Amino acid sequence: MAHVIHSINTTASGLCHHLDSAIEDDHHQYAIELIGSAELLIFGRNTFDLFMQFWPDAANSNDLPAATIALAKAFERIPKLVVSSRPVELTWHNTYHLQGPDLSKVAAELAAVKGTAVIFGSPSLATSMLSQGLVHEVHVLAQPYIGVEGPRAFSGLQQRVQLSLLAASPLKSGSVLLRYHLT
Repeated sequence: MAHVIHSINTTASGLCHHLDSAIEDDHHQYAIELIGSAELLIFGRNTFDLFMQFWPDAANSNDLPAATIALAKAFERIPKLVVSSRPVELTWHNTYHLQGPDLSKVAAELAAVKGTAVIFGSPSLATSMLSQGLVHEVHVLAQPYIGVEGPRAFSGLQQRVQLSLLAASPLKSGSVLLRYHLT
């Protein structure tokens, strides 16, 4: 089964809003390295829709920073799985859809992956997968903000999850990357 890593940006108030992220080269480099170590990316519908607004076109852009283009090309190369109960337009290269919310199909898909799978954002999907024992690591990019809108990370968990710190790395933006293993 795949080793599943959930990577999420969250404010000090535990909220995950796409505009509450201090994105810079260190952040992009982290994402490039994470994608480079993965065989599969997993998205919930809302996060996928947000990514679709920018990343597919960014791969062919010449007027973006080099780190942004490199990340866009990394996204382009890797297979992307969208878990959603609603239909999904599969216009982004190398993307496929699994009908949610039943995670048995996701578990079967992960059983076929020998390496790492990464869930970007997707707080509801990741929480459901975490509850089902399908997540092995959590990477929290703690943003230098106190957010006031957006979904709460890990909302809906029914029991506490014990984590073991693997690493803590400050980024130039003031964000801190916290990497945890589930114990």
